Amino acid sequence: MSFGYNEDLLQFIWGNQLYDQNNLHTEEGQKVSIIKQGFLNTNSGPDFEQAQVKIGNTLHHGSIEIHIDSKDWHQHNHQKDAGYNTVILHVCHTHSKPAYRQDGTIIPTLVIGERIEKKSLEKYHLLMASKPFIPCENQLFLLSSFDINSWLDRMLIERLQSRFDLFTGYLQLYNQNWNQSFYTAIVRSFGLSVNTQSFEELAQKLPFELVQKHKQSLFQLEALFFGVSGLLSETQGDNYYTGLQNEFLFLKSKYNLAEISSKLKMGRMRPMNLPHVKIAQLAAFFHHVPDFINLVLDLPEVNTVKPLLSFSLSDYWQKHYTFKTLSKHSSKKISTAFLNNLFINAIVPFVFFYQKTKNENESSVALDYLESIPIEKNSIIESWKSIIVIGNKASSSQALLHLYKNYCQPKKCLQCNLGKKLLLK
Repeated sequence: MSFGYNEDLLQFIWGNQLYDQNNLHTEEGQKVSIIKQGFLNTNSGPDFEQAQVKIGNTLHHGSIEIHIDSKDWHQHNHQKDAGYNTVILHVCHTHSKPAYRQDGTIIPTLVIGERIEKKSLEKYHLLMASKPFIPCENQLFLLSSFDINSWLDRMLIERLQSRFDLFTGYLQLYNQNWNQSFYTAIVRSFGLSVNTQSFEELAQKLPFELVQKHKQSLFQLEALFFGVSGLLSETQGDNYYTGLQNEFLFLKSKYNLAEISSKLKMGRMRPMNLPHVKIAQLAAFFHHVPDFINLVLDLPEVNTVKPLLSFSLSDYWQKHYTFKTLSKHSSKKISTAFLNNLFINAIVPFVFFYQKTKNENESSVALDYLESIPIEKNSIIESWKSIIVIGNKASSSQALLHLYKNYCQPKKCLQCNLGKKLLLK
């Protein structure tokens, strides 16, 4: 009988013992009693560790390996891997070939294909075959609010921890310089999703230390940011543009600066999201609040941080969205929506990373910052609202976005506590 599902489901069935355990025998004819099924191993090596199985009259302690068919043992070359010598039982859906350890000794095989609970398979089939917003959309009401909220708390922490590798990479790249690392996270966020990598390169080629040297002059900061970003390479422009060009040529020569290699994208975006506006905002940011990074890394309350980011741009940018076209007067101040985006994508995750690195298990300031931001508005969150009751803070939307993108959309129901609880009901 064909299984028709992946190995993850068989691991789930074994981990929760969802099969008939009466009168178990190995393919070799020995009686089997499962004392402990073991703990799922998410790293390399056998699937379950610390298992206890009685085979015949002998109690064995060791690992369990799961395969859909027993021949998979050889296809995966486990017989050549010393890490699998601890396997005491080979559990399979079907059997076609015996498994051997590296020393040639046979591993007892237990076939459970005909013993699996049909209801568990039916529930899993419904989850995988469904095509609503999320697989369990029509079953989620069966779970308690406690179960749902507990898992969302876990999702929020996972969401914040998802940036750890990125920020750790910054620290390594910048020789444990926290200021430069935080600066890179901030500049990167100003690029929005479309220009993230270009703005990250901008932060690398225009270091924080140099920005601090010229913090007193907004004009020089604009020349540096626009010049390194490659936006001062045109041969003609108005007087302001020409002035920035000349200033950048002087600073470029003085500091041996290089322009970014990636080309900034400008198509099909709102005027306020154009890279010219975002770079002008960056220059104004580090002119008006030059000590922002040091201040935030002192972990102040959020109500002392947000007011610092209310400033206007230079006169030129109040009448332009790009260098080429004059526009209606607009302050181009950082909007509330972008401020929230900056907190969600740069400030909160970096403060979380900073707290966890400096003081293990401490994250209160980062979570307080997130609680100060209202829930995000997008189609995914609106769809969630039609299924469950959710809070009105960004902590809720961040948790739900992470759950949707990393578990629901790829249908990783067996890695999701909610999916597992539904399958076990």
